[in-house]
Formats: sequence, structure tokens, C-alpha cells
Amino acid sequence: MSTASATRTDYVALAHELAPRFAENAARHDRDLTFPHENMAELVRTGYTAMTVPPEFGGDGASLAELCEAQQVLAGGCASTAFAVNMHVHGLAMIARLGGPSAEWACRAVRDGAVISGGFSEPGVGGNWWHPTTRAEEVEGGYVLNGRKGFFTGFPGATHLFLSAATMDDRGLPQPMAFLIPKPEKGVRVTAEWDAAGMRATGSHSLALEDLFIDEKWMVGELGTLPLLFMSGVHWAWCSFASCFVGIARAALDHVVRTQQQRVISVIGKPNAHLPGIQFKVAEMAAKVAAARAHLEAAIHAEHDDVDPLRHYVDMSVMKTTVTRLAHEVVTLGMQVQGGSGLASSDPLQRMYRDVVAGLLVPPATDVVLEWAGKLALDVPIFAEPRWVG
Repeated sequence: MSTASATRTDYVALAHELAPRFAENAARHDRDLTFPHENMAELVRTGYTAMTVPPEFGGDGASLAELCEAQQVLAGGCASTAFAVNMHVHGLAMIARLGGPSAEWACRAVRDGAVISGGFSEPGVGGNWWHPTTRAEEVEGGYVLNGRKGFFTGFPGATHLFLSAATMDDRGLPQPMAFLIPKPEKGVRVTAEWDAAGMRATGSHSLALEDLFIDEKWMVGELGTLPLLFMSGVHWAWCSFASCFVGIARAALDHVVRTQQQRVISVIGKPNAHLPGIQFKVAEMAAKVAAARAHLEAAIHAEHDDVDPLRHYVDMSVMKTTVTRLAHEVVTLGMQVQGGSGLASSDPLQRMYRDVVAGLLVPPATDVVLEWAGKLALDVPIFAEPRWVG
């Protein structure tokens, strides 16, 4: 199903079609710690991975709202698959937003089946992705990169890598930069395969970049513009990330409701759904899902173009923090409703419970986000150092 065809793809409908199929193998991939290659291949085949290719490059140019709704549906089937492909679809949208030659070739590569994995997390960076510690040394024809990357989600299924690094200017100050490169055969080494409690099938490996030569033609944007790329395009990232966890919460609510409607307690001879305690908790779950979706929707439909980049980044970060907290609370309530059976490996709720925790850990950290938001509200300089001065 090509996005360049005369008939536009309905990506939400496509997600509804794919999610049940992905759900069938979610438990196996979670148990075996395997990357869902067959899911990613299906996402490429159906054109899902090309949804954020803009019309000028032969795509449908799916809106942020459509992307986020589709990702919620997909995450309800297999959260790891949704989280892994999110690195691709939102990264492509941010690159496309820049325009220029790098955007054009990236979009055309995706239309031809390319899959992008992003590598911006690094040890010691703490979520401040516009300050990469990976060093780029300028050489003839390009750059040589050395550094380490963590949480390189989707790496096993990627054909292209979206990388950050920094070179030094004449004053000795770092100039952050980004590259989108075909996955190289040398210069990139997996130092630790992903083995975690949640999002186990995302292939979020740790990597070492060792004398990795990158041709200058693979550079995205201008030297030093990486922070602006993040801030101006962050709505594509944080809204779609948050959508994955809202999708888990929605699926958890639906699962708990179905279970409690069918589970009969012998004392009353009726389904558990008749118990007030169950009703109260399910009502609270539903209210939190509604609150999460409302905050997400407000962020999706906010102004994203004519905005102050820093305030925009903080606003989107606050939304991501709030929504992922609510999603976690929903699934936690669901575990309380299910009781001990919810911990059984046969119950998908235990996987949702482990997966949804990842939303609380996606940088920037909650305390940093709240500090930024508080300083903005109080008109205190955000980047004053030490942090309590300003």
C-alpha cells in the first residue's frame, strides 16, 4: 500500500487492522526478548512507516493528530512495536520539517522502505540531548565520530541511523550537529543488548561509535542548529511518545473492563462488575484516561510554528510528563482491580504494567521538567547556574 498512490491511506484504520495481529505475538517477543522484525516489515509494506512523508516528497503528510491516534491504537496491540516505530515516524517528521536536500532524500528513502532508528541518548547527558558528548572530528570529506549511545531503540530493525554529535569551533565551544546515515558495516558496535523489565522487544541496545566516518552529505541541518531542531519540532516527538503510553492505558482499561464483566464472584453469583469497589476503580481509570487524552489533544492542536522555541519545548515536556504519569496511574489501578491474577504471565496486564513504567523514564526527567516550568511561570532564568541562582 503506497502512500504515493492516488488513494490516501487512513493510518488510524490501518493501525486498527494491524494492532490485533501484532498483539498475537507480543507475549512471545516479550518473553524471548526478540525484536518484532515481522511487525516492522508489515509497517513498511503497508506504508505506515511513510505516513509522515510530506506531499511534496510523494507522501500523505499525516497530521500530528493522525499520527498520535494511530500510535495509541498500535500501542494497544504491541507497545514495543509502537515505541520502536515511533523513533522512525517522529524522527522523519522532524527532519522533513527542516526541508532542504536532507529532508528530500530521507523522505524518498523511507518511501523506498528505509527504517530510521534514533541515537541521541548518551551516558551522562541526562536527557539534555542538545549537548551531545559524542565527538565529531572534521576530516576531509566529512567527520569521524567517537562516543557512546544508549537506548538506541529499534536498532535491530533499522536501515538508517539518526545520530547526534558535537564538533569544536575555533573558541573551543561545542557545536552540536545531527546526521542521518545508512546503517554502517563498521564503526558501530553493540556494547550491551537490551534486556529490561519493560518494552522488552524494542531492541534498545547500547552502542559504541568507534572512528565512525560519516560523509558530510549525511549531515541534517546546519552546524550548531541541533538544539533548535529539538525545540521547534519537539511536538512531533513528545506528543507521539505520550501517545504510546496513552495507548497502553486505553488497552489496560478495556482489558480490565472485559475481565471484570466476565469474572464471577461466587458469594454474589454475579460478575465482579457488580461490586462497588470495582466500579469505583474502573471509573477512576476511565477519568484518568480521559484526562490524559485531553492534555495530549490540547498539545497536539496547540500552535507549533509561531512560538518561542524554549517555551514550546517546556510546554510539550510538561505535557509528556503529565500524560505518562496518568497512564502509569491507570495501569496501576488496573492491577489493583485484577488482583493477583494480573501478575500472571498469561495476563497481558502484567506486560502493560511493565511497559507503561517506561513512560516515566523518557527524558527529560520529571524534576527537570517541573523546574523548567516553574521557572518559566515565575520568570526566573531557566539555565542560570548554579540552578538556585537567578
